[in-house]
Amino acid sequence: MMTKEDPWIGALVAGRFRVESLIGEGGMGRVYLATQLGLKRRAAVKVLHAHLAQKDELAVRFEREARTASMLSHPNSVIVYDFGQWEGQLYIAMEYLEGRGLDQVLLRQGRMAADRIVYFMGQLCDALSAAHRMDLLHRDLKPENLIIVKDADGREQLKVVDFGLAFLMEGDKDQRLTRDGSVSGTPAYMSPEQALDKALDRRSDIYAVGCILYELLCGSPPFEGVSPVECLAMHLYDEPVPPSQRARGPVDKALETTALWCLEKAPENRPQTIDEVKVALLEAIDRPSDGAMLARALEETTRRREERAAAAGIADTERVARPLVAAGLEVLVLQCAGVDFGRSACTTLRSQGASCELGESLDVPPVFESGRTDAVVVDIRSEPAAMLDTLASWLAGGVLGGRPLVVVGPDDDMSAMTRTLTIGGADYVPESDLARLPKKLTRAVRRRKR
Repeated sequence: MMTKEDPWIGALVAGRFRVESLIGEGGMGRVYLATQLGLKRRAAVKVLHAHLAQKDELAVRFEREARTASMLSHPNSVIVYDFGQWEGQLYIAMEYLEGRGLDQVLLRQGRMAADRIVYFMGQLCDALSAAHRMDLLHRDLKPENLIIVKDADGREQLKVVDFGLAFLMEGDKDQRLTRDGSVSGTPAYMSPEQALDKALDRRSDIYAVGCILYELLCGSPPFEGVSPVECLAMHLYDEPVPPSQRARGPVDKALETTALWCLEKAPENRPQTIDEVKVALLEAIDRPSDGAMLARALEETTRRREERAAAAGIADTERVARPLVAAGLEVLVLQCAGVDFGRSACTTLRSQGASCELGESLDVPPVFESGRTDAVVVDIRSEPAAMLDTLASWLAGGVLGGRPLVVVGPDDDMSAMTRTLTIGGADYVPESDLARLPKKLTRAVRRRKR
Protein backbone atom coordinates (compact mmCIF):
# COMPACT_ATOMS: atom_id res chain seq x y z
CA MET A 1 0.00 0.00 0.00
CA MET A 2 1.28 3.48 -0.86
CA THR A 3 2.07 5.81 2.04
CA LYS A 4 0.91 9.40 2.44
CA GLU A 5 4.45 10.53 3.12
CA ASP A 6 5.76 9.04 -0.13
CA PRO A 7 3.16 7.64 -2.56
CA TRP A 8 5.79 5.52 -4.29
CA ILE A 9 6.63 3.39 -1.27
CA GLY A 10 4.45 0.31 -1.45
CA ALA A 11 3.43 1.00 -5.05
CA LEU A 12 3.50 -1.71 -7.70
CA VAL A 13 5.22 0.02 -10.62
CA ALA A 14 4.16 -1.23 -14.06
CA GLY A 15 2.72 -4.30 -12.37
CA ARG A 16 6.21 -5.72 -11.87
CA PHE A 17 8.22 -3.76 -9.31
CA ARG A 18 7.10 -3.51 -5.68
CA VAL A 19 8.72 -0.40 -4.19
CA GLU A 20 10.02 -0.95 -0.66
CA SER A 21 12.07 2.05 0.48
CA LEU A 22 13.79 5.24 -0.61
CA ILE A 23 17.51 4.86 -1.32
CA GLY A 24 18.42 8.40 -2.26
CA GLU A 25 17.52 11.57 -4.13
CA GLY A 26 19.40 13.58 -6.75
CA GLY A 27 19.03 16.21 -9.42
CA MET A 28 16.84 14.09 -11.72
CA GLY A 29 14.63 12.37 -9.20
CA ARG A 30 14.49 9.68 -6.52
CA VAL A 31 15.90 6.16 -6.37
CA TYR A 32 13.97 3.40 -4.61
CA LEU A 33 14.74 -0.16 -3.58
CA ALA A 34 12.19 -2.52 -5.12
CA THR A 35 11.56 -6.21 -5.71
CA GLN A 36 10.78 -7.45 -9.20
CA LEU A 37 7.89 -9.86 -8.80
CA GLY A 38 8.05 -13.20 -10.53
CA LEU A 39 11.85 -13.18 -10.69
CA LYS A 40 11.99 -12.13 -7.02
CA ARG A 41 15.13 -10.12 -7.51
CA ARG A 42 16.05 -6.76 -6.03
CA ALA A 43 16.03 -3.73 -8.29
CA ALA A 44 16.75 -0.03 -8.07
CA VAL A 45 13.93 2.07 -9.53
CA LYS A 46 14.85 5.62 -10.49
CA VAL A 47 11.73 7.81 -10.67
CA LEU A 48 12.35 11.06 -12.53
CA HIS A 49 10.82 14.37 -11.49
CA ALA A 50 7.27 14.78 -12.74
CA HIS A 51 7.99 17.91 -14.83
CA LEU A 52 10.38 15.92 -17.05
CA ALA A 53 7.58 13.68 -18.32
CA GLN A 54 5.57 16.77 -19.29
CA LYS A 55 8.14 17.75 -21.92
CA ASP A 56 7.38 15.65 -24.96
CA GLU A 57 10.83 15.97 -26.50
CA LEU A 58 12.49 14.84 -23.26
CA ALA A 59 10.14 11.89 -22.89
CA VAL A 60 10.91 10.74 -26.44
CA ARG A 61 14.65 11.15 -25.92
CA PHE A 62 14.47 9.39 -22.56
CA GLU A 63 12.84 6.38 -24.19
CA ARG A 64 15.48 6.32 -26.95
CA GLU A 65 18.43 6.62 -24.55
CA ALA A 66 16.96 4.17 -22.05
CA ARG A 67 16.32 1.61 -24.79
CA THR A 68 19.95 1.90 -25.93
CA ALA A 69 21.19 1.62 -22.35
CA SER A 70 19.02 -1.46 -21.83
CA MET A 71 20.77 -3.09 -24.79
CA LEU A 72 24.18 -2.43 -23.26
CA SER A 73 25.36 -5.71 -21.81
CA HIS A 74 28.72 -5.44 -20.14
CA PRO A 75 30.00 -6.67 -16.75
CA ASN A 76 31.12 -3.14 -15.87
CA SER A 77 27.82 -1.44 -16.71
CA VAL A 78 24.68 -1.53 -14.59
CA ILE A 79 21.97 -3.74 -16.13
CA VAL A 80 18.73 -1.97 -17.13
CA TYR A 81 15.67 -4.16 -16.49
CA ASP A 82 12.81 -1.94 -17.63
CA PHE A 83 11.81 1.66 -18.36
CA GLY A 84 8.75 3.68 -19.29
CA GLN A 85 6.06 5.91 -17.79
CA TRP A 86 3.92 5.08 -14.81
CA GLU A 87 1.37 7.34 -13.11
CA GLY A 88 2.57 10.25 -15.24
CA GLN A 89 6.26 9.92 -14.33
CA LEU A 90 9.24 8.45 -16.16
CA TYR A 91 11.03 5.58 -14.47
CA ILE A 92 13.91 3.25 -15.15
CA ALA A 93 14.44 -0.02 -13.26
CA MET A 94 17.95 -1.37 -13.04
CA GLU A 95 20.25 -3.76 -11.27
CA TYR A 96 20.51 -3.02 -7.54
CA LEU A 97 24.14 -2.58 -6.53
CA GLU A 98 25.44 -3.18 -3.03
CA GLY A 99 28.65 -1.23 -2.89
CA ARG A 100 30.22 2.19 -2.53
CA GLY A 101 30.76 4.99 -4.98
CA LEU A 102 34.33 5.67 -6.00
CA ASP A 103 33.92 9.07 -4.35
CA GLN A 104 33.36 7.35 -1.00
CA VAL A 105 36.34 5.08 -1.57
CA LEU A 106 38.50 8.14 -2.21
CA LEU A 107 37.11 9.89 0.85
CA ARG A 108 37.98 6.97 3.11
CA GLN A 109 41.22 5.79 1.59
CA GLY A 110 42.67 8.83 -0.20
CA ARG A 111 44.53 8.66 -3.48
CA MET A 112 45.34 5.22 -4.87
CA ALA A 113 48.43 3.26 -5.83
CA ALA A 114 49.17 3.02 -9.55
CA ASP A 115 48.20 -0.64 -9.99
CA ARG A 116 44.84 -0.13 -8.27
CA ILE A 117 44.16 2.96 -10.36
CA VAL A 118 44.78 0.99 -13.55
CA TYR A 119 42.62 -1.87 -12.26
CA PHE A 120 39.57 0.37 -11.81
CA MET A 121 40.19 2.74 -14.71
CA GLY A 122 40.70 -0.21 -17.07
CA GLN A 123 37.22 -1.46 -16.16
CA LEU A 124 35.80 2.02 -16.75
CA CYS A 125 37.45 2.08 -20.19
CA ASP A 126 35.95 -1.32 -21.02
CA ALA A 127 32.45 -0.16 -20.10
CA LEU A 128 32.82 3.04 -22.12
CA SER A 129 34.24 1.17 -25.10
CA ALA A 130 31.13 -1.01 -25.26
CA ALA A 131 28.85 2.02 -24.90
CA HIS A 132 30.68 4.14 -27.45
CA ARG A 133 30.43 1.34 -30.01
CA MET A 134 26.67 1.75 -29.64
CA ASP A 135 26.97 5.56 -29.97
CA LEU A 136 25.89 5.88 -26.34
CA LEU A 137 27.58 8.67 -24.39
CA HIS A 138 27.54 8.95 -20.63
CA ARG A 139 27.80 12.77 -20.37
CA ASP A 140 28.13 12.76 -16.58
CA LEU A 141 31.06 10.60 -15.59
CA LYS A 142 32.22 11.28 -12.05
CA PRO A 143 33.37 9.15 -9.10
CA GLU A 144 29.91 8.90 -7.57
CA ASN A 145 28.58 7.32 -10.77
CA LEU A 146 31.20 4.57 -10.52
CA ILE A 147 30.14 1.96 -7.98
CA ILE A 148 32.60 -0.51 -6.50
CA VAL A 149 30.96 -3.88 -5.76
CA LYS A 150 32.18 -7.44 -5.14
CA ASP A 151 31.82 -10.02 -7.88
CA ALA A 152 30.95 -13.70 -7.34
CA ASP A 153 34.57 -14.45 -6.47
CA GLY A 154 34.82 -11.62 -3.96
CA ARG A 155 36.94 -9.41 -6.22
CA GLU A 156 36.32 -5.69 -6.50
CA GLN A 157 34.41 -4.76 -9.63
CA LEU A 158 33.56 -1.32 -11.01
CA LYS A 159 30.05 -0.64 -12.33
CA VAL A 160 29.08 2.46 -14.31
CA VAL A 161 25.59 3.82 -13.65
CA ASP A 162 23.36 6.44 -15.32
CA PHE A 163 24.48 5.95 -18.92
CA GLY A 164 22.92 8.49 -21.25
CA LEU A 165 20.61 10.20 -18.74
CA ALA A 166 22.44 13.50 -18.13
CA PHE A 167 20.62 15.13 -21.07
CA LEU A 168 17.50 15.31 -18.89
CA MET A 169 18.98 18.29 -17.06
CA GLU A 170 20.41 20.08 -20.10
CA GLY A 171 17.40 22.32 -20.40
CA ASP A 172 17.85 23.66 -16.86
CA LYS A 173 21.51 24.60 -16.84
CA ASP A 174 21.51 26.95 -13.85
CA GLN A 175 19.84 24.30 -11.68
CA ARG A 176 22.25 21.69 -12.98
CA LEU A 177 25.27 23.74 -12.03
CA THR A 178 24.26 24.92 -8.59
CA ARG A 179 22.71 21.84 -6.99
CA ASP A 180 25.36 20.06 -4.97
CA GLY A 181 25.54 16.37 -5.76
CA SER A 182 23.38 16.66 -8.86
CA VAL A 183 23.24 13.51 -11.00
CA SER A 184 23.59 15.56 -14.20
CA GLY A 185 26.63 17.20 -15.77
CA THR A 186 28.91 18.17 -12.90
CA PRO A 187 31.26 21.19 -13.23
CA ALA A 188 34.35 19.46 -11.80
CA TYR A 189 34.21 16.79 -14.53
CA MET A 190 32.71 18.62 -17.52
CA SER A 191 34.62 19.01 -20.77
CA PRO A 192 35.18 22.48 -22.26
CA GLU A 193 32.77 21.72 -25.09
CA GLN A 194 30.12 20.61 -22.61
CA ALA A 195 30.59 23.84 -20.66
CA LEU A 196 29.88 25.74 -23.88
CA ASP A 197 26.80 23.61 -24.59
CA LYS A 198 28.30 22.35 -27.85
CA ALA A 199 27.53 19.04 -29.52
CA LEU A 200 29.29 16.21 -27.70
CA ASP A 201 31.00 13.05 -28.86
CA ARG A 202 32.98 10.26 -27.17
CA ARG A 203 35.92 12.62 -26.58
CA SER A 204 33.85 14.52 -24.02
CA ASP A 205 33.57 11.31 -21.97
CA ILE A 206 37.33 10.87 -22.41
CA TYR A 207 37.92 14.30 -20.88
CA ALA A 208 35.84 13.27 -17.86
CA VAL A 209 37.92 10.09 -17.61
CA GLY A 210 40.98 12.34 -17.46
CA CYS A 211 39.42 14.30 -14.59
CA ILE A 212 38.75 11.09 -12.66
CA LEU A 213 42.23 9.70 -13.33
CA TYR A 214 43.73 13.00 -12.20
CA GLU A 215 41.74 12.82 -8.95
CA LEU A 216 42.83 9.25 -8.27
CA LEU A 217 46.46 10.34 -8.69
CA CYS A 218 46.47 13.32 -6.35
CA GLY A 219 43.22 13.23 -4.36
CA SER A 220 41.49 16.23 -5.98
CA PRO A 221 39.95 16.96 -9.39
CA PRO A 222 41.97 19.19 -11.73
CA PHE A 223 39.82 22.28 -11.23
CA GLU A 224 38.00 23.37 -8.08
CA GLY A 225 36.52 26.85 -8.36
CA VAL A 226 34.78 28.66 -5.54
CA SER A 227 31.63 28.62 -7.68
CA PRO A 228 30.32 26.38 -10.49
CA VAL A 229 30.78 29.16 -13.05
CA GLU A 230 34.38 29.70 -12.00
CA CYS A 231 35.02 25.97 -12.25
CA LEU A 232 33.68 25.87 -15.81
CA ALA A 233 35.78 28.89 -16.75
CA MET A 234 38.85 27.04 -15.47
CA HIS A 235 38.02 24.05 -17.69
CA LEU A 236 37.83 26.45 -20.62
CA TYR A 237 40.94 28.53 -20.05
CA ASP A 238 43.25 27.18 -17.32
CA GLU A 239 45.83 24.45 -17.75
CA PRO A 240 45.77 21.75 -15.05
CA VAL A 241 48.64 21.69 -12.61
CA PRO A 242 50.39 18.29 -13.01
CA PRO A 243 49.18 15.89 -10.28
CA SER A 244 52.77 15.39 -9.13
CA GLN A 245 52.86 19.03 -8.07
CA ARG A 246 49.72 18.66 -5.93
CA ALA A 247 50.01 15.18 -4.45
CA ARG A 248 51.54 14.36 -1.11
CA GLY A 249 53.89 11.69 -2.27
CA PRO A 250 55.18 10.30 -5.56
CA VAL A 251 52.93 10.13 -8.63
CA ASP A 252 53.35 7.66 -11.47
CA LYS A 253 54.62 9.80 -14.34
CA ALA A 254 53.16 7.65 -17.12
CA LEU A 255 49.69 7.84 -15.54
CA GLU A 256 50.15 11.57 -15.07
CA THR A 257 50.96 11.93 -18.76
CA THR A 258 47.83 9.97 -19.67
CA ALA A 259 45.64 12.14 -17.42
CA LEU A 260 47.00 15.36 -18.95
CA TRP A 261 46.54 13.93 -22.44
CA CYS A 262 42.87 13.30 -21.74
CA LEU A 263 42.54 16.82 -20.34
CA GLU A 264 43.61 18.63 -23.50
CA LYS A 265 41.23 21.52 -24.19
CA ALA A 266 40.72 20.71 -27.87
CA PRO A 267 38.99 17.35 -28.46
CA GLU A 268 41.26 16.61 -31.44
CA ASN A 269 44.31 16.72 -29.14
CA ARG A 270 42.95 14.08 -26.75
CA PRO A 271 42.92 10.33 -27.27
CA GLN A 272 40.36 9.77 -30.01
CA THR A 273 38.99 6.54 -28.55
CA ILE A 274 38.70 5.18 -25.05
CA ASP A 275 40.67 2.13 -26.20
CA GLU A 276 43.70 4.38 -26.65
CA VAL A 277 43.34 5.44 -23.04
CA LYS A 278 43.28 1.85 -21.85
CA VAL A 279 46.42 1.02 -23.81
CA ALA A 280 48.19 3.95 -22.17
CA LEU A 281 47.00 2.79 -18.74
CA LEU A 282 48.26 -0.75 -19.25
CA GLU A 283 51.61 0.49 -20.51
CA ALA A 284 51.96 2.50 -17.33
CA ILE A 285 52.15 -0.63 -15.18
CA ASP A 286 53.87 -2.82 -17.76
CA ARG A 287 56.79 -0.61 -18.71
CA PRO A 288 60.41 -1.80 -18.88
CA SER A 289 62.19 -2.27 -15.57
CA ASP A 290 65.14 -0.16 -16.74
CA GLY A 291 62.99 2.95 -16.33
CA ALA A 292 63.25 4.02 -19.97
CA MET A 293 59.52 4.42 -20.31
CA LEU A 294 59.36 6.38 -17.07
CA ALA A 295 61.98 8.75 -18.41
CA ARG A 296 60.06 9.15 -21.67
CA ALA A 297 56.86 9.83 -19.75
CA LEU A 298 58.59 12.51 -17.69
CA GLU A 299 60.03 14.06 -20.85
CA GLU A 300 56.61 14.01 -22.51
CA THR A 301 54.95 15.61 -19.46
CA THR A 302 57.56 18.38 -19.47
CA ARG A 303 57.19 18.92 -23.22
CA ARG A 304 53.42 19.14 -23.01
CA ARG A 305 53.60 21.56 -20.08
CA GLU A 306 55.99 23.83 -22.00
CA GLU A 307 53.84 23.66 -25.14
CA ARG A 308 50.70 24.58 -23.19
CA ALA A 309 52.51 27.41 -21.44
CA ALA A 310 53.77 28.78 -24.76
CA ALA A 311 50.32 28.47 -26.34
CA ALA A 312 48.75 30.37 -23.44
CA GLY A 313 51.47 33.01 -23.50
CA ILE A 314 52.72 32.14 -20.04
CA ALA A 315 56.41 32.29 -19.27
CA ASP A 316 58.08 29.42 -17.42
CA THR A 317 58.04 30.66 -13.83
CA GLU A 318 61.23 28.78 -13.06
CA ARG A 319 63.13 30.83 -15.64
CA VAL A 320 61.46 34.24 -15.65
CA ALA A 321 60.40 36.31 -12.68
CA ARG A 322 57.38 38.45 -13.47
CA PRO A 323 56.25 40.33 -10.37
CA LEU A 324 53.54 42.32 -12.18
CA VAL A 325 51.30 40.08 -14.26
CA ALA A 326 49.73 42.83 -16.38
CA ALA A 327 52.72 45.20 -16.65
CA GLY A 328 52.60 47.34 -19.78
CA LEU A 329 49.01 46.56 -20.81
CA GLU A 330 46.78 49.45 -21.91
CA VAL A 331 43.23 48.57 -20.92
CA LEU A 332 39.86 50.25 -21.33
CA VAL A 333 37.75 49.41 -18.27
CA LEU A 334 34.01 50.05 -18.35
CA GLN A 335 32.25 49.68 -15.02
CA CYS A 336 29.17 51.20 -13.46
CA ALA A 337 29.51 54.19 -11.18
CA GLY A 338 29.60 53.46 -7.48
CA VAL A 339 31.52 50.18 -7.65
CA ASP A 340 33.40 49.61 -4.40
CA PHE A 341 37.00 50.74 -4.93
CA GLY A 342 38.52 47.59 -3.47
CA ARG A 343 36.34 45.34 -5.62
CA SER A 344 36.75 47.18 -8.92
CA ALA A 345 38.32 45.71 -12.04
CA CYS A 346 40.32 48.90 -12.55
CA THR A 347 41.91 48.72 -9.10
CA THR A 348 42.77 45.07 -9.54
CA LEU A 349 44.44 45.64 -12.90
CA ARG A 350 46.40 48.68 -11.77
CA SER A 351 47.75 46.71 -8.82
CA GLN A 352 49.40 44.38 -11.37
CA GLY A 353 50.94 47.08 -13.54
CA ALA A 354 48.24 47.73 -16.15
CA SER A 355 47.45 51.23 -17.34
CA CYS A 356 43.69 51.72 -17.24
CA GLU A 357 41.35 54.21 -18.88
CA LEU A 358 38.11 54.20 -16.93
CA GLY A 359 34.62 54.65 -18.36
CA GLU A 360 31.27 54.41 -16.58
CA SER A 361 28.79 53.93 -19.40
CA LEU A 362 28.02 51.70 -22.36
CA ASP A 363 25.67 54.26 -23.89
CA VAL A 364 28.24 55.37 -26.46
CA PRO A 365 30.54 52.85 -28.20
CA PRO A 366 34.23 53.50 -27.52
CA VAL A 367 36.51 54.96 -30.17
CA PHE A 368 40.11 53.70 -30.14
CA GLU A 369 43.30 55.36 -31.25
CA SER A 370 45.26 52.88 -33.35
CA GLY A 371 47.53 50.66 -31.27
CA ARG A 372 46.88 52.43 -27.96
CA THR A 373 44.48 49.95 -26.29
CA ASP A 374 45.34 46.27 -25.85
CA ALA A 375 42.06 44.98 -24.40
CA VAL A 376 38.65 45.90 -23.02
CA VAL A 377 37.27 44.86 -19.63
CA VAL A 378 33.58 45.38 -18.87
CA ASP A 379 32.02 44.92 -15.44
CA ILE A 380 28.43 43.76 -16.03
CA ARG A 381 27.48 43.08 -12.41
CA SER A 382 24.88 45.86 -12.30
CA GLU A 383 22.82 44.78 -15.35
CA PRO A 384 24.18 41.53 -16.86
CA ALA A 385 21.52 40.88 -19.51
CA ALA A 386 21.25 44.44 -20.85
CA MET A 387 25.00 45.04 -20.84
CA LEU A 388 25.67 41.77 -22.66
CA ASP A 389 23.14 42.78 -25.32
CA THR A 390 25.15 45.97 -25.88
CA LEU A 391 28.45 44.09 -25.96
CA ALA A 392 27.02 41.60 -28.46
CA SER A 393 26.16 44.45 -30.84
CA TRP A 394 29.62 45.98 -30.38
CA LEU A 395 31.38 42.72 -31.19
CA ALA A 396 29.13 42.00 -34.16
CA GLY A 397 29.79 45.49 -35.50
CA GLY A 398 33.56 45.34 -35.03
CA VAL A 399 33.54 48.21 -32.52
CA LEU A 400 36.38 46.70 -30.50
CA GLY A 401 38.57 46.23 -33.55
CA GLY A 402 39.52 42.67 -32.64
CA ARG A 403 40.65 43.60 -29.13
CA PRO A 404 39.92 40.87 -26.59
CA LEU A 405 36.92 41.46 -24.34
CA VAL A 406 37.00 40.14 -20.78
CA VAL A 407 33.78 40.36 -18.77
CA VAL A 408 33.53 40.59 -14.98
CA GLY A 409 30.16 39.28 -13.82
CA PRO A 410 28.16 37.72 -11.00
CA ASP A 411 29.06 34.42 -9.40
CA ASP A 412 27.02 31.35 -10.39
CA ASP A 413 25.44 33.05 -13.41
CA MET A 414 25.82 30.34 -16.03
CA SER A 415 23.70 32.23 -18.57
CA ALA A 416 25.97 35.30 -18.35
CA MET A 417 29.12 33.22 -18.76
CA THR A 418 27.74 31.26 -21.70
CA ARG A 419 26.46 34.42 -23.38
CA THR A 420 29.86 36.09 -22.95
CA LEU A 421 31.59 33.25 -24.74
CA THR A 422 29.01 32.79 -27.48
CA ILE A 423 29.08 36.48 -28.48
CA GLY A 424 32.87 36.30 -28.83
CA GLY A 425 34.15 37.35 -25.41
CA ALA A 426 37.65 36.15 -24.54
CA ASP A 427 36.94 35.23 -20.93
CA TYR A 428 34.45 35.57 -18.07
CA VAL A 429 35.67 36.34 -14.54
CA PRO A 430 33.25 35.78 -11.62
CA GLU A 431 33.38 38.61 -9.08
CA SER A 432 34.69 36.29 -6.35
CA ASP A 433 37.65 35.52 -8.63
CA LEU A 434 38.52 39.13 -9.41
CA ALA A 435 42.11 38.69 -8.21
CA ARG A 436 42.77 36.49 -11.24
CA LEU A 437 41.59 39.12 -13.73
CA PRO A 438 45.12 40.42 -14.55
CA LYS A 439 46.37 36.92 -15.37
CA LYS A 440 43.33 36.07 -17.47
CA LEU A 441 43.52 39.37 -19.33
CA THR A 442 47.21 38.88 -20.08
CA ARG A 443 46.48 35.45 -21.54
CA ALA A 444 43.69 36.86 -23.70
CA VAL A 445 45.96 39.57 -25.09
CA ARG A 446 48.73 37.12 -25.89
CA ARG A 447 46.32 34.71 -27.56
CA ARG A 448 45.20 37.55 -29.82
CA LYS A 449 48.77 38.46 -30.78
CA ARG A 450 49.72 34.91 -31.82
